[in-house]
Amino acid sequence: MRVPITVVILLVLAVVGGVWWRNTRQMDFMTPPTEARLEEIRVKVESSLPRTDRVDDAISVPPAVKKPEPPAPIVEQKQPIDVGDLSAPMTLQSYGELTPQGAAHLIELATALEEKSEPRRALLAWERVLDLTKPDDAQAATATAAITRLRATLPDWNLKPETAIAITLHAGAGKKLAKALTPVLNGVARDLERASAGIVKVKAMVTMGKTNSAAKSPTPVALWLAGPDAKSTATEVSSFTVETTEALRLEVLKTVFRLVQSHLGRATAFTPPAPLAGGEDPQAALNFRITRLCWNEFAAAMNQPLKKPVKP
Repeated sequence: MRVPITVVILLVLAVVGGVWWRNTRQMDFMTPPTEARLEEIRVKVESSLPRTDRVDDAISVPPAVKKPEPPAPIVEQKQPIDVGDLSAPMTLQSYGELTPQGAAHLIELATALEEKSEPRRALLAWERVLDLTKPDDAQAATATAAITRLRATLPDWNLKPETAIAITLHAGAGKKLAKALTPVLNGVARDLERASAGIVKVKAMVTMGKTNSAAKSPTPVALWLAGPDAKSTATEVSSFTVETTEALRLEVLKTVFRLVQSHLGRATAFTPPAPLAGGEDPQAALNFRITRLCWNEFAAAMNQPLKKPVKP
């Protein structure tokens, strides 16, 4: 038996309508949802979505990208300087083999030796800065200050006066000044022995001229250094004048410094000390700016036989 098409259509509409009415009869399609309900829906939807690194809101400002921290600079660990064999015997020439490495290296070495409580070895290294390298003004000043400090705490290098190298400090002056010059020259001779740390034995000799200078004119003095006898080598002769006998000692010390400085610069491979600065104490310069090795070499040179001039 066939069901008429009209009945089928009515039945379909009745089923659909009944289901819709049954499930929606309590729903309010006209009243908009509250804000709380909308928020509840958003939270429910967000929790059901997979998390990503993207921003949730298309109009939100993306977070600032943090720049990576720069790598920490690599600090090279400086190797401690080799101070050598501290049990090896010391000589006046110690550390001379290191001078090709320059003044800065020797300053570092001398400082390290002081830190190791080796003041005698440190003093030798400081002296090499002055006499066998080419220090700049700052390096020379640093070395001189260290030598001054250490020399005050250490004994003389040579403690046997009988082994000191003999030289003679000569002065020539007129009768008027010779008497006053003799004790001054003797005192300077002792000063030079102390400056050399006992390496040099100095004899003072004053030669009196036959005539006196005019009463009102400055008195001239000739000064030079030589070996122990007339056949020994001598420095050049340097002259100066003084107005009063009180100025004698200072002028003698200045002149002796210039004579030794000139010889070191002219006749040796040592670095000669810089000229005296204005107002500088010449005694301090003789003590601390002329090294013990230079005093030894200077005195040894004065003890060489006098070279005869070559005949043409």
